[in-house]
Amino acid sequence: MRNGKKLILIADDDKEIRDILNILLSNEGYEIISTSNGEEVINNINEDIDLYILDVSMPILDGFKVGIEIRKKYETPI
Repeated sequence: MRNGKKLILIADDDKEIRDILNILLSNEGYEIISTSNGEEVINNINEDIDLYILDVSMPILDGFKVGIEIRKKYETPI
């Protein structure tokens, strides 16, 4: 949690979906990290993230493989 806000990482290769989720969740007081592929998620995995929202079919690494990598270090909800 940074600045008292919960941190959510959104990963989707569709920019419109990322933008909509970003607007909706930001309006509810969440801080957002937005990524467009699985490799970007891997580069951003850290203990500060409170929730991962992953698209299943992303380029480079799909959401399932990214979820496996997240689970190797953290029990954060996906």
